[in-house]
Amino acid sequence: MRLSNVLYIFFFLLSAACPARAEIKNIVFTLDEAIAIALRDNCDILWNQEKLRQAALEIDEARSGYFPEVTLGSTATDTRGLYKKDILSYSFSTGVKQYLYQGGKTVNTLKQAGHKSELQEAILEKAVLDTVTKVKKAFYALSLAKELARVNSEILENTQEHCAAVRARYEKGQASESEVLRFESSLAVYESLSEEALNQKENALVVLKNILYLQVDTEFDIVYNFEYSERQIAIDEAILSALRQRPEIKQYEAQQAVDTKAVAIARADNRPSIYASFDYASRSTTSLTFSPGKGWQDYNTLGLTMSWPIFDGWLTKAKVEQAVSALKQDAILKDKLIMDIAFQVKEAYVSLKTAIAKLAASKKDSEVYADNARILEARYNDGIASQLDMKDASLALLVSGFNHTQALYDCLMAKAELDSAMGAR
Repeated sequence: MRLSNVLYIFFFLLSAACPARAEIKNIVFTLDEAIAIALRDNCDILWNQEKLRQAALEIDEARSGYFPEVTLGSTATDTRGLYKKDILSYSFSTGVKQYLYQGGKTVNTLKQAGHKSELQEAILEKAVLDTVTKVKKAFYALSLAKELARVNSEILENTQEHCAAVRARYEKGQASESEVLRFESSLAVYESLSEEALNQKENALVVLKNILYLQVDTEFDIVYNFEYSERQIAIDEAILSALRQRPEIKQYEAQQAVDTKAVAIARADNRPSIYASFDYASRSTTSLTFSPGKGWQDYNTLGLTMSWPIFDGWLTKAKVEQAVSALKQDAILKDKLIMDIAFQVKEAYVSLKTAIAKLAASKKDSEVYADNARILEARYNDGIASQLDMKDASLALLVSGFNHTQALYDCLMAKAELDSAMGAR
């Protein structure tokens, strides 16, 4: 995307973020603007962004294992009825504990948290890719529905003129009643088709509103000119690109890394752990208690502690086997995903090649009708053809133009599918 487009979308987002969504009225969206709005307001993307933030905080949580634990304690005790007089005593303590070795659990927990963050990044990337693809498809569908509604309106108007002309000829005895009935039947059909096209346009508009998370009563229009620039790409290159770019591949690779560290963390449970500690305590005493002296007494301890679980009822063994099983499942699912991606790319590739072939045929067809329209216009200017004949030729050109637009739509939809299969926006 060019820098000018990026800056335009940036300022558009700044301006769109200020008013409430319900206040958006009579706005015309381009495809880039619609994508920008969807990426800003899509709930799946916002949710995954928060999940990514949570994953970053889990890294901070795992990093805390490298720092010492410091505790403070204080107690006030009022002893009554035990000595000649009641005694109020105080104590204070502080301790520092630092793990030196935990069987590799600390380092692997931190690495696992990093891989979980990578996993969430891949999930977020997939949500973005899916949203962009949905917006493109809905945008193309609405653009085509608008064009279909316009063409059906022109056809209906032309059929009404033909009906009026046939009725006039019938009143003069120049046309039969069956001819009038035939045109009236066609008129009823095109009225139904025109109404159906308007309903399709409204449905496509509702779908786009839903994807953009706009209010139902939001009034807006879109502008888009169907264009397709053919690009040459080999199927093998497309598959390799998909395996490099698809977020699902990154997701499973990150999941494998997470589960690899889970195996190491589970194995750490039956290894020794060593920590150093320092404790300081101070308390007030009286001559009535069993203590070396009267007043504040304090002491400190410095220790090195090792703990090694000898038998835990095979709990660690079960945890390790579960983690290894999860790792094997990741490998199986990744292999299946690679095969599915290759199939998706091939299917989208063939669909695009088919759509391109139809596009070339529709373009030639439009050229033929354009030539017929020019000939009839010349004949009309020479007084050989009627105005209705010229309108029929113009309508035929309009219909062929719509067929070409529909072929462009098929190419764009197939391209969107191929881009999605390849992991590109």
